[in-house]
Amino acid sequence: MLGHKDNQLKFTDIDTLQAWEQKPIVPEDSVYYGLSQANEIFKDELFADAYSFSGRPSIPPSRLIKVLLLQFYDKVSDREAENRARYDLRWKVALGISIAESGFNYSALSRFRARLLLHQKERIAFEEILDAVIAKELLPGNCAKQIIDSTYVLGAGAVQDTYTLIRMAIKKLQTTINKRLNLSILLPKPLNIDYQSRNKPKINWEDPVERNKLLNELCQDALQIIEAVDNLKLTKQELELRDILTTIAVQDIEQQKDGTVKIKQGVAKDRLISTNDPEMRHGRKSSARKFDGYKTHTAMETDNNFITEIEVTPGNVHDSEAAAPLVDRQPEERKPDTVLCDMAYGTGQNREDMEKRQVKIICPVPTDLGRNGCFPKSAFTIDLDAQTCQCPAGKIATEKIYDKKTNRLKVFVFSQEQCQNCPLLNQCTKSKKGRRTITINQYERHLQEARIFQQTEEFKNEYPERCKIENKQAEMVHHGLRQARYIGKAKVYLQSLLIGAIVNFKRYWKLVTEQRQLRSDTCDTKTNIITVPLPLAI
Repeated sequence: MLGHKDNQLKFTDIDTLQAWEQKPIVPEDSVYYGLSQANEIFKDELFADAYSFSGRPSIPPSRLIKVLLLQFYDKVSDREAENRARYDLRWKVALGISIAESGFNYSALSRFRARLLLHQKERIAFEEILDAVIAKELLPGNCAKQIIDSTYVLGAGAVQDTYTLIRMAIKKLQTTINKRLNLSILLPKPLNIDYQSRNKPKINWEDPVERNKLLNELCQDALQIIEAVDNLKLTKQELELRDILTTIAVQDIEQQKDGTVKIKQGVAKDRLISTNDPEMRHGRKSSARKFDGYKTHTAMETDNNFITEIEVTPGNVHDSEAAAPLVDRQPEERKPDTVLCDMAYGTGQNREDMEKRQVKIICPVPTDLGRNGCFPKSAFTIDLDAQTCQCPAGKIATEKIYDKKTNRLKVFVFSQEQCQNCPLLNQCTKSKKGRRTITINQYERHLQEARIFQQTEEFKNEYPERCKIENKQAEMVHHGLRQARYIGKAKVYLQSLLIGAIVNFKRYWKLVTEQRQLRSDTCDTKTNIITVPLPLAI
C-alpha cells in the first residue's frame, strides 16, 4: 500500500533543532536543503498506481526517489545510503526525517527500482524536475536550440571468452528448464561436460589441441540442447535463453571440411559478449578508445544548460542513430528546431531524418579521405540535377550506372581513355583498370548542402557553442555515469535518467537560490533610508 510522508512535527525533528540553534543545519544553497524544499516536485501521488490499495503502508516513494538521487549525488552504494540516512544530518534534512528515524532498509532501494521499471515510472524524477524548471521560467517552453552528444558507459556484466560464453549459456538454459522438467531425459546422448560445476573444465589452456577439443565438445552439446528444446513449449525466459545460446553457438565458430569447428578470425558483427548482460556490446568512441558496455546520448538546451532528454544504446550503435529518438521522445513544447552536434552525427541519413522533423542540424560533414592517398570524392564537382561529374583535371565522366531496382544514380565512371592520358592519374587512382569511378551516396544532396553551409559565417559563429555539452557530460560522469551499476539496458537507462535528474536539480536549485538572493538584495536596497548628517555649528 502507498505510504505517505508524515507532516506531524516531532520533538526530534530537524526543524526543532534548527529552531534551537536559530540557523539551518545545512546552507540554503546546498542540494540537501534544496531537496528538503522540493516536496511539490516529488509527491507520493505520482507513484500511486504502482502500489496496491491494501496492506501495510510502504516507505513513502517521495522519500525513496530522493534517496536514489542522493545516491548519485554522493556516489554511494545502497548500504551506504542506509547509513547516510541514519547518521548524516544533511541526508536527514534532505529526506525530511527526524534524528531518531533510521529512514529505510537498503533492500528497499532495489525493490523500489524494480517497481519503477515494472510500472514504467523511471522518467518521473527527470520529467518532474524539468516541469519545475519551466514553472519557474528558468527554461523556455520550447527549447529552440539544443546540443546532443554521447559518452560511453562501462557495462556491469563480465566480458567472457568464447568457451565461457557457450558454457554459461548452456548452464543458464539447462538450469532454467530443469526447474520444471529434467532436460537430460530429452537428450539422445549424455552431455560431454558437467555444466552445473562452477569451475572451468580442467585442461591445459596453453595447448591448442586441447582447447580445440573442448570447443568441439561445447558446440556439440549446444546444438544437441537447442534441437531438444525446439520441440518444447518454452516460457518467455526460456525462449530468451535459447536464443542467446543459438547466437553464441555460431557467432565465433567456423565450420571445417571434416565436420569439426574452430574459432574464426575477427569479431562477429553485433557480437554478444556476456551471458550476465546480453545487451552490452563492444563499442568504440575513437580509433584508439574501445570499451564494453553502452552509450548514453544526451540532449541539452543552450540557454541555462538543462538536460532535456537522455537515450541509452548498446555500445556498438553509431551515434547518429540516437539523434532522431532524442528529438522524438521530447514533448512537442520542448522539441528543438536547431541541433548542434559533432561530426559523428553528420551522416547523410541523420541529416535526412532531421529534415523530415523540420530540425536544422549544425555539425561538420564527416571527413572525406581519398583511398591510398588519392583525390577524395569532394575534389570532384558533382551536379546531381544535371547528373554530371567533373574531375580535378576538368574532364566529365562518360558513363553512369543506375540502381536496377530504384533507378537511382549510383556510380559515375571515367573512361580509360580519359584517365590514361591524364597527368593527374597517379594522384587520382591506383586501380588496376586504370580509371576512376565515383560512387554516389543516396544522401549525396544532403552532404553537398552541408559542405556548403559549413563554409558560411553562420556555421562558424554557431558551431563553437557545441562544446558546452562537454562540461555537462563531465558532470554526469563525476556522478557515476561512466560505470553501470546495474545489469541490462533498462536499468542502465534508469541510472542515466537519475544522474540526469540530479544534475538538472543542482542547476535548478542554484538558479532558484540566485533569484531569491537577487530579490532579497533588491528589497533591501529599496527599504534602506539614506541619512545625511547635519554640519556641526561653529
